[in-house]
Amino acid sequence: MQPMYKKMYVTLTAAVVIAASFTYSAQPVKAERLIAKSFFEGPIHLEDAEHKHHQGGMSREKFEAYRLKKLQEMAVYFNIPTEGKTAQQLKHELNIAKETNKEKWEAFKREHEAKRLEHLRRIAQKHGIATDGKSAKQLHEELVKLHGDNEKK
Repeated sequence: MQPMYKKMYVTLTAAVVIAASFTYSAQPVKAERLIAKSFFEGPIHLEDAEHKHHQGGMSREKFEAYRLKKLQEMAVYFNIPTEGKTAQQLKHELNIAKETNKEKWEAFKREHEAKRLEHLRRIAQKHGIATDGKSAKQLHEELVKLHGDNEKK
């Protein structure tokens, strides 16, 4: 290459690299800052009061109450006292109980899966979907097909 073309090539390459770095680096830097901030200050919930959780449009507060209720139900199953405990405390104690009592944890999961399957069967029957021999996943997929994706409005 001739010297003039080399300079143009280097200049053009540098311009493309600089433009690309501005385009692609803005988001990751912001994400990295949010991750670092959440590490030191806890999770970040943008617009907490108006933030909707995927569970039926629950607000953050309603979801946290729902989560605490579910953790309390699990704690009762494992004979763990729940009075005055936060969700994090219950979660920690449940993790210990899961590790020490693996058979009971597996039984709890089986019970939960059976309840979910029965719930899906009732809903499917209301909509005229045959339920014989179908798994919870298959019933769920058929119900989603029937209703479309109503969650993503």
